[in-house]
Amino acid sequence: MKKLAAAGLFVSLFSAGAFAATWTGIISDEHCGAKHVALTADDKACVAKCTTGGAAAVFVAGDKVYKIENQDAVQKHLGHKVTITGTLKGDDTVHIDNVKM
Repeated sequence: MKKLAAAGLFVSLFSAGAFAATWTGIISDEHCGAKHVALTADDKACVAKCTTGGAAAVFVAGDKVYKIENQDAVQKHLGHKVTITGTLKGDDTVHIDNVKM
């Protein structure tokens, strides 16, 4: 009975949605994506210019570029290496709960 209850809880949690996870990467912009992983002064200036011009911020982790569902969460971290805690939505979007530099 305990195994069935545990299995039922797992299925309920899994079907309720994604779990929070932690990733380390770079906050860049949607136009340049992974081009700014070196984090030079020019990289940071380009991210600032592109986002000021209307480009959305993105999160780059490894070779993957993720859209950021809640853009306001990263505005103070544009062009920086960060560790985020959040929830993956689909294959390419993350909802960020916490950001640390």
